[in-house]
Amino acid sequence: TRVSRNIVANIAGRLWAALMTFAFVPVYVRLMGVESFGLVGAFASLTAVLAVVDLGLSTTLNRELARLSAKEESAATSRNLVRTLEYVYWATGAVLGLGIAVLAPIAARYWLKSDHLPIASVTQVVLLMGFVVVFQWPSSLYSGGLLGLQRQVTLNVVTIGVATLRGVGASLVLWLISPTIQAFFIWQMLASGLQTAVLGAMLWRSLERSDERPVFDLDRLRGNWHFAAGMTGISLTSVLLTQMDKILLSRLLSLTAFGYYSIAGSVGFGIASVASPVFAAVFPKMTQLTAQGDEAALAQLYHKSCQ
Repeated sequence: TRVSRNIVANIAGRLWAALMTFAFVPVYVRLMGVESFGLVGAFASLTAVLAVVDLGLSTTLNRELARLSAKEESAATSRNLVRTLEYVYWATGAVLGLGIAVLAPIAARYWLKSDHLPIASVTQVVLLMGFVVVFQWPSSLYSGGLLGLQRQVTLNVVTIGVATLRGVGASLVLWLISPTIQAFFIWQMLASGLQTAVLGAMLWRSLERSDERPVFDLDRLRGNWHFAAGMTGISLTSVLLTQMDKILLSRLLSLTAFGYYSIAGSVGFGIASVASPVFAAVFPKMTQLTAQGDEAALAQLYHKSCQ
């Protein structure tokens, strides 16, 4: 079934991304040093915390596209929803990137404790983090849309390709061009931009065509704010439970010590991520069955997926 294929694709995508992380961490540490890798860990924590600013919109798009796919003549509504959330997401990413850039000197001097890296270099790296956020931010929205349309094989093909590009490309840049943390984040910025562009194009190609031009529709936001607010609460709780240690330790520890902690965190995250592929495949299908009112199929899917 499509759900089974999606589960297999999701597992393959997650395992490959985890493998890329595990395989190249020793390379990064050897070429850049563990102190520089501490900044990579700080960026991972930053992006996890910023996920709260998503406001549940990527999951909302996931649910709504799944629900609308079960209805006739919903092409225009789906395209308007994507266009509306797309505008919101790009604007939010730009604001977040600008905020990080403004706070870069403060974070470098008063938050991140560097033993060997000059404050000017740390400031440059935090500034580059802001650019990475701008280019990477909309990719979660496009991913949510592809999940909702159950185009998860396509999504994971892109995920595998980008994960390989990030790891292999970053290693080659550090080895052949410059073994610096600045070069690492410049490559991540380019890879993030490519990922967002590809996912955006794939989502729009996957949407059902309509003669109407997609437009910004404020009613699409008003009609989903209750669900989005609930997802925001869940995201906030998740961040508090999973990232508070890293937020505190990035302030209390030196970047060298935090780099070792980040290596351990990467291993732990890779193991925990094995569970999510099942949810990612089942959620849109359950939404679709709910919209169709097929309670028997919904119950059967629920019990099978739990097992």
